[in-house]
Amino acid sequence: MQNYKSLTQGLVLIIILGFQPIAFADTKETATDLTTLLRSARSVTVNKTTISDPSQFNVKKFIKKTKKNYLRSSGRKLDKSNARLMQLMEAIEFVITNAKNGKYTDKWPSGPYANKFLPARFARETGLKFTELTGGKGVLKLTTSNALLVNPDNKVDDWENNVIENKFLKGDWTRNQPYSENTANGFRLILPEYYKAGCLGCHGGENGKAIHAQPVEGHLGDFGGAISVLLKE
Repeated sequence: MQNYKSLTQGLVLIIILGFQPIAFADTKETATDLTTLLRSARSVTVNKTTISDPSQFNVKKFIKKTKKNYLRSSGRKLDKSNARLMQLMEAIEFVITNAKNGKYTDKWPSGPYANKFLPARFARETGLKFTELTGGKGVLKLTTSNALLVNPDNKVDDWENNVIENKFLKGDWTRNQPYSENTANGFRLILPEYYKAGCLGCHGGENGKAIHAQPVEGHLGDFGGAISVLLKE
């Protein structure tokens, strides 16, 4: 009887341990999909017309393009059974609808890009709405190194700063490779991003020097920032 009891306890332990990597993998996949969906939507905002005049947005077309971008990037359609992905899509539609309806008029009244509906501003507003919709159990934000910071509200926390400074900015880090781990606060994933041609209109040359916390002239392919995800149970 004692041997049977020990055996069953051992099997229970194996089963529990066996499920842990699966749970980690599922959470990592969700976090990765969240970054892909945010980037898919943000790319649609890289448009001179709607940056200057967000009332020109066609919300239905925006969502359609976002889904198309997501399919191209991830290789699959959105998983409608994934609550977090659907909450992010809801946040995206909410922000674009608000922008179209003038809800952000005068929200950014000063600076070289006053009242422009910039992709980074879209991403921040979407991240805030996503956190609201998840009841604080999902956090999604753009951030960057302190040297490249433009909006103080996007400042790195200690975990993000450590990954950026000690991994992403080191010469041996694989480009576009996210870093993730379970922490005391929940599952965290952070994806590095690099300047593309569309980024340099704001972050390159003298424009970059004018807006960054320290005078920085961005160049094509340089590290520009990161998308940070926190998922709590």
